[in-house]
Amino acid sequence: MAPVNIQSQDYRDLLDIIDKLRSQGLTQYVHLPEIVVCGDQSAGKSSVLEAISGLSFPTKDNLCTRFATELVLRRHPTRQVTVSITPHHSRSDADKARLAAFTADVDPLDPDLGPVVEAAKTAMGLSDDTKAARVFSNDVLRVELSGPEQQHLTLVDLPGLFRAGNSEQSVDEAAVVRDLVVDYMRRPRSILLVVIAASNDFANQEVTTFSRDHDPQGRRTLGLITKPDKLDRGSESEQAFLRLAANKDVVLQLGWHVLKNRSYEMRHASSAARDADEARFFAEGAWATATDINRAHLGVDALRVRLSNVLRDQILTQLPNLLQDVEALLQDCRQRLDRLGDPRGTAREQRHYLTRISLAFSNLLAEAVSGTYANTAFFGDAQTDEGYAKRLRAVVQNTLTQFAARMRTQGHARAIVSDAEAAKAASAAGAKNKGTSKTHNNVVVGRSDYVDEVMLLITRSRGRELPGTFNPLIVGDLFHQQCTPWPALAQDCVDAVLEAVQRVIQAALQFTAVADTAGRVARRCIQPVMDELKQDVAAELANILAPHLESHPITYNHYLTDNVQKARNERQRAQLAEALEKAFNSSSNTYVDKNIVKTTLFDRLAQNVEADMNRLASLDAIDYMEAYFKVAMKDFVDDVSKLVVERRLLQKLPSLFTPETIFDITDEDVAHLAGETSEAVAERAGLLEKKATLESGLRELRRLDKYRTPGVDDGILGAADDGPDDDDADDRTEDEASSASEFANGENGPEEEPAPASSDDGLPRAVLVARDWSVEREDQDAEPEQAVVAKPEWPSEVPREALFVLVCPSSLYVVAFKAVTTSPASQQV
Repeated sequence: MAPVNIQSQDYRDLLDIIDKLRSQGLTQYVHLPEIVVCGDQSAGKSSVLEAISGLSFPTKDNLCTRFATELVLRRHPTRQVTVSITPHHSRSDADKARLAAFTADVDPLDPDLGPVVEAAKTAMGLSDDTKAARVFSNDVLRVELSGPEQQHLTLVDLPGLFRAGNSEQSVDEAAVVRDLVVDYMRRPRSILLVVIAASNDFANQEVTTFSRDHDPQGRRTLGLITKPDKLDRGSESEQAFLRLAANKDVVLQLGWHVLKNRSYEMRHASSAARDADEARFFAEGAWATATDINRAHLGVDALRVRLSNVLRDQILTQLPNLLQDVEALLQDCRQRLDRLGDPRGTAREQRHYLTRISLAFSNLLAEAVSGTYANTAFFGDAQTDEGYAKRLRAVVQNTLTQFAARMRTQGHARAIVSDAEAAKAASAAGAKNKGTSKTHNNVVVGRSDYVDEVMLLITRSRGRELPGTFNPLIVGDLFHQQCTPWPALAQDCVDAVLEAVQRVIQAALQFTAVADTAGRVARRCIQPVMDELKQDVAAELANILAPHLESHPITYNHYLTDNVQKARNERQRAQLAEALEKAFNSSSNTYVDKNIVKTTLFDRLAQNVEADMNRLASLDAIDYMEAYFKVAMKDFVDDVSKLVVERRLLQKLPSLFTPETIFDITDEDVAHLAGETSEAVAERAGLLEKKATLESGLRELRRLDKYRTPGVDDGILGAADDGPDDDDADDRTEDEASSASEFANGENGPEEEPAPASSDDGLPRAVLVARDWSVEREDQDAEPEQAVVAKPEWPSEVPREALFVLVCPSSLYVVAFKAVTTSPASQQV
């Protein structure tokens, strides 16, 4: 990030843009970078703001302010105080206009906010009566103070936290204040300026609990210790707060700061007198001798600079994410407005709206069915469950694949296996009857047992066939028994596809139309058509099931005979293997006569010839049934996919709700479908307001982008646009040069001796204030090769190894680097 000069016009523009976004109401949609001042009552919060700004704040110890106050400080030659109220977005239009017109006169030479706060309470409708209906407000009092001594800074002061009530504030109000403070603290882009009074034990201050709850890592909290003069010198309490200020107890990434508040005796003293008293305090005692406390972390002068630096860095750091959030919200807003469509009060407008919805709906379903998924805004990310559910073709393909797999494993009523496998399955299942068990909801039966069943069926179904053959109807009976799981499996598949279709239809309607219209269109136009499609699907499924469940087997697929021959060959192969094994095992002699083996083998094969003609017929019938089952199952899976799912359902989805449908609807029905409810009218008005705010905010945020500089990861050391000429550099203001030198010292405040100094790693520091500098490199993506300092104010004695801080105020950039110098006279590093 480019360290913009905190006293430059650029930095003022930076803060003004953020303040403008806040005043325009962008905070109701996205959180902006800000510094929120929070603390318990009597922690000295008002005195802190008074010391920073010079304004006189109401400082009653036990009285809670009723609203947040935005304090805007800007450096300007003319002293001026401007007061206004930023209404909360929940206010009515009349209240917004009334509060936006609020103003108050404040003497810029002696600014006192007491009367202003009372006037603001009245304007907001607040009452001091603890029993009143409205005692707190979400409106924000905005006070802008300009002057030649002011620092460019914006703070949001929150009401002080308290627990106990009194005559002016009740215990119930404590919870309201807590909710208001926590709402600001939980915002991820807020910097928390947590005010801790040294006069009270750290653990007893409620704000510390809330800050740790909402910033547990301490990354965006800056601790501020007040009232250090209330500590007894040398006491354990003083030592505890010294450790706290040194960031050694409660460690915060932004560290701690210490401020001495006005004493009661100095309540009427000038700001200069107050600052001088503070300086004397920190020049004495333990605060002066503590070596582990940075001197730039003491006093209001350093605090102003430090807060400006923190706010600047937070704005520039959060800018990329802020831009992304606003762009995402704007895109969502536009999509919701597209779903609402144009205002539709007439029949023509309503019919046009329905036509647009139907066209968008049909296109989405066509993409979902075809598997193109071109509309990424609707289909989203396929890796998410939501995105996958909208990809209908993918869901259907996977569903049909699972259906085919289930048909292979669960599509037969009885799994016919070898006797050994059946016995093993029965033993594992603990079945009582040998050869029977279940797998995949199918009965497992051994082939021998099944052959016996078929023999009985052949015997009882005899016709005029010869012995050793079987009645052809036997194959049909066996097949009908085997395919009984098909209807349930097919219905499960169709139901899963229909459920996926309904999800996509609902998602497409919700994407293209508002909720009310989507619901009415679904009930009036789409659901009746879907009911007809479901009936067509059910009828088609019944049609393709009927031949398998009721008719005799029919096929002219040559795979039938192929499968039969394979079954017979496998059975013969098994018989041959058994005969060979017995033939060779019958002789114990080492030498085996081949004539003996041949004779033995022939004898074994002759013994394997099936003499029972009924059993032979049963084996052939089973072979034909199993062969036909394989052919029919493949045909059935394809028929369900092509004829039921594809032809009767998917191909008809894009025409569910087409623009042609709208032409046949009466004006009365059109008004019922597309007429706007009062809620829709209010939603459109709110979205239009939100869209205008976000678009305006986006333009302003893009103006901020010029203050960002790519980091080291981008291969850029730091660069200005082109950099000013030498003559222009000589015209920089004293404030700019002074601020740049302060930044170069490595702290947030001025140092008595700018150079040489000591860095945190113990190396000497050399400060180079350059008029200009450049980086030579081969191309835009290359690493920097050489940084040349042009006419620097070089220290008289430069150590060989040092931490160099190169400051270029004219370009508003600072570069810190560790280097070894070889020739100080060459003026180069």
